[in-house]
Amino acid sequence: MPDSPLPPYIEELNPDQKAAALHGGAPLLILAGAGSGKTRVITTKIAYLVDHENISPRSILAVTFTNKAAAQMRERALALTGEAGDAMIRTFHSFGAWILRRHAGAAGLSSTFSIYDDEDSLSLLSLALPGREKPKLSLLAREISRAKDYALGPEDDLGGITGDPEFAGAYRSYEEKLSQAGNVDFGDLILKPLKLFREHPEIKSRLRDRFKVILVDEYQDSNVAQFELLKQLTGKDTYLCVVGDDDQSIYGFRGAEVKNILTFGDSFPGAQVIRLEQNYRSTGEILKAAGAVVAHNRRRLGKTLWTANPPGRKPAFYYLADHEEEAKFCLSLLAEGNGEGTAILYRTNAQSAHFETLFTRRRVPYRIVGARRFYEREEVKDVIAYLRLFNNPGDEVSFRRIINKPKRGLGEQGVERIAGAGPPGRSPADFWEAAGEVLKGAGPGKGRLSPNARKGLEEFLALRESLGEFRERPLQEFVEQLIRRSGLLELYKDRDSIIARQKQQNLEQM
Repeated sequence: MPDSPLPPYIEELNPDQKAAALHGGAPLLILAGAGSGKTRVITTKIAYLVDHENISPRSILAVTFTNKAAAQMRERALALTGEAGDAMIRTFHSFGAWILRRHAGAAGLSSTFSIYDDEDSLSLLSLALPGREKPKLSLLAREISRAKDYALGPEDDLGGITGDPEFAGAYRSYEEKLSQAGNVDFGDLILKPLKLFREHPEIKSRLRDRFKVILVDEYQDSNVAQFELLKQLTGKDTYLCVVGDDDQSIYGFRGAEVKNILTFGDSFPGAQVIRLEQNYRSTGEILKAAGAVVAHNRRRLGKTLWTANPPGRKPAFYYLADHEEEAKFCLSLLAEGNGEGTAILYRTNAQSAHFETLFTRRRVPYRIVGARRFYEREEVKDVIAYLRLFNNPGDEVSFRRIINKPKRGLGEQGVERIAGAGPPGRSPADFWEAAGEVLKGAGPGKGRLSPNARKGLEEFLALRESLGEFRERPLQEFVEQLIRRSGLLELYKDRDSIIARQKQQNLEQM
């Protein structure tokens, strides 16, 4: 314990939280139960290190798994000390992207590379493996993503991912196509920094020198590749603190490894464990029921949650005949009048139909949460694809997405003529220039363009020309002009439906 008076934000913590916030030296695993204030402990620890341990905020790295969690952590730390704004608080993937953009040349990338999401990766895979059916491509895309979660490349033993003898070849073809485009997918944001550290140990050394404190939230959700990244960043002088809950490890299907918690002491010798067991969120009866369930978990370090909250009502379990009966039962509970304070959770999106149908008939207001995210919506991704092509003219996935958005009279053959206008066996380095060559009658393929296709290509190239004056203006102005001049806004205005209006609103929001 320090000799000087502790700041109020430390004194407000309970004894276990305080011990975790003040801990230093050996690696630390904070085994935090649900609702035990783990985020508060991390943000308090950041503030204390800066204010009272004279640790430079620039030498602190805090990583978590969602942008929302990272923003919340940053906001809370700033509320405790203004200097926390210089600490690096990011998601694992955002941190990986930061590394790659700073060292793009060493990683074999341009600093303006784009990051492909799942849909983009599937599109690229279809280009790498033409003729494959979509269900097979979807399976391959998931297996490639899982291989990267386990830090495995096409040249590694992939037997633990799939028994398909053709998988390594498909994976290799996808990686070659991704390299040609000069872009990365989400898995690369962890995998490529690991490769960078192997090939350029001086870069790893510089990062170790900078980040003297590494804090990890939701450690139970980390996968093998993220664990390896953490190991590479942790030097003999690094203070490492991870926070997690072995009873909340539910993302094994996407590569999370609960053993990262269970074997923490083996991976980081001398590690200590502090348990946060006081729950501030739930009633006593809920904790009792939850504790009885997780007590049967075989792979856990063990902890017993308790609360000073009132016991509350006992949880109730009802076994109903089918989905329709479930919807009716929930409707009967809502008769008590607590609509705004009620959440109905279901396992798959399709299950919402029974509730929506019944609630609409009975005129019960409701709101669906968790629909497709904003940046995954069709019209928003169209705008992003345009931006990517302006930023990286060789981005084939983005080119194919927007060349006929809106319709430009280009059939499949016309698109392939442009895509084949590059060096033999390779895509063009600049799809704008390739489109211009095809318009002039050059490039591969036979026959003339139809009048509609010629007009469409002229409009496509004119778009780039007309937006040139906005390239140096604020991004907001460029995006606004792009949406209007590309014809995307008119495209969705022409669709007279509620969905079309929503798409327009999404473009306006963009």
